[in-house]
Amino acid sequence: MLLSLPNLLTLLRIALIPVFVLLFYLPVSWSNTAVTATFALAALTDWLDGYLARRMGLTSAFGAFLDPVADKTN
Repeated sequence: MLLSLPNLLTLLRIALIPVFVLLFYLPVSWSNTAVTATFALAALTDWLDGYLARRMGLTSAFGAFLDPVADKTN
């Protein structure tokens, strides 16, 4: 099964969850900046996957299921 770009972006957002948590708890001075950047990247992929899915007609049942899951975890 080939995944579309919007679905890959959603999976990336899910993969960023442990990175976000790890960065949040790191006891270093730059962790706040890294967490903010990670969150901003996740927000960008959330917007982009929805935009591309609608614009390119790549909506799917898998994407419709996965996107709310990714949204709840971020």
